Order: sequence, then C-alpha cells, then structure tokens
Amino acid sequence: VKTPVLDKLAAGGVRFTDFHSGAPGCSHSRASFLTGRHHYRAGVYSVITERLHKMHLLKSETTIAEVLKENGYATAHFGKWHLGMPVQNRKNPTPADHGFDYWFGLVNGPGPSHKNPTQFLRNGKRVGQMKGYSCQIVVDEALTWLDEKRDAGEPFFLNLWFNEPHAPIAAPDEIVSQYGALNDQAAIYSGTIDNTDRAIGRLVARLEKLGELDNTIIVYSSDNGSYRQERNGELRGKKGALFEGG
Repeated sequence: VKTPVLDKLAAGGVRFTDFHSGAPGCSHSRASFLTGRHHYRAGVYSVITERLHKMHLLKSETTIAEVLKENGYATAHFGKWHLGMPVQNRKNPTPADHGFDYWFGLVNGPGPSHKNPTQFLRNGKRVGQMKGYSCQIVVDEALTWLDEKRDAGEPFFLNLWFNEPHAPIAAPDEIVSQYGALNDQAAIYSGTIDNTDRAIGRLVARLEKLGELDNTIIVYSSDNGSYRQERNGELRGKKGALFEGG
C-alpha cells in the first residue's frame, strides 16, 4: 500500500517499534490515550456500543485537551469519538465537556460507509449527508478550523481520529483500481489506507503553508491492531486479543 506521507513522517521523526496501546479495542484505548490513565479508571471498560452501554469517558478524568486548554491552547477534535455521546436521551458528555473548544465528529462510525457519510455532528448538531470520503471530510473540517476558526496567535491541539480503514470500507475508484478490481475487498481496504495517507498529506501541507509545521508535534498511532488478522503484518492476534497484534 502506498503511504508516502506517513513514510516521510516516520523517516523524519521518531518511530516506536515496541509501542503498546492502552487496550486492544477502540473505545478503551482512546480513553487511555486522552487521559494517560488505565481505561477502567476512566470509566470505559470495553468497546462502547451505544444501544447496549451507558458508559462514557468520565468527566471527572482530566484529558490532555483540558490541560492544554488551561495553558492557553486552542483545542479541537475531528473524526471518530467513540467515548460516549448524549444519544438515546442519555445525558452523556460530549468532546466539549472534555476540553475541546470545537469538535466535528462521530458517535462511532460514519454510516452507511466511508462514502457520503450521514452521521457527522458539528458541536453537537447533526450536519446530514456529506459528499466525499470520511478521511477527506474530517481533514476538510480541520483545515477550515486552522484557517478560520482559531485565533492564529494561539498554540493549538488538534485531535484527529480517522475512521478508515475500519469497516464498512469505501474508497475512490481511481485509488482502489491501483490495488485490484473495484469489487475486491482487499483492494478497497488498501484504498482506504492510501486515501487516508493523502488526507494526512493535505494537513501536513497546510501546516507548512501556515508556517506551523516545524513548530508542531505530529503523533500518528492506531488505537488497536487490525480487525483483519491477515492484514496485521507479522504480529500475533488481531483487534481484541492481548497478543501484540491486538
């Protein structure tokens, strides 16, 4: 899979080859990432399924966004959240309650797929169907925030969590065709990774244009191992497993 942007970031930065996620699943590893705490303490015990669970990231826990906001940073979240939202008449907190001044995100997945998603919310209000692919859409929003929504004189913390390559997968035909037939699931999966790399490239280019690239720490990580064991390199196990592949 072609990932020239990520390859360049890795070559020019620090690559952690023995990095351990906070948990082998989506929600609980995100809770650990934002708080630096074990996810049990943060109130997220497993992957959150909104129709089954009332759990959410506890407001009593302090996130990195809250710490930076208290120290004069503009803060924003873009993309998948998956740490609990006020759905089904529950009074759960939103990203705004965890230190983010601005947010554009998802309860979980984009629905119905990464193409023309319908589930995005902007500061708590649904925006309806959006044309394009999830990774490019969230970067569009992040670029708008960088250009127009924040005070250019403020330092910033931009938390961007992509949905790709999580199922249900979709990517532009012109990218998928580079990896196989348009209906080949492996080719589509590869296309989602390629498309995400291109989206990251747009963000990096904008940071450079704004003169912020050399003054910005970029952290790129997965929340857990691949849900497709055959796409997990040489690592044992997959998402959900306590082996290194999880």
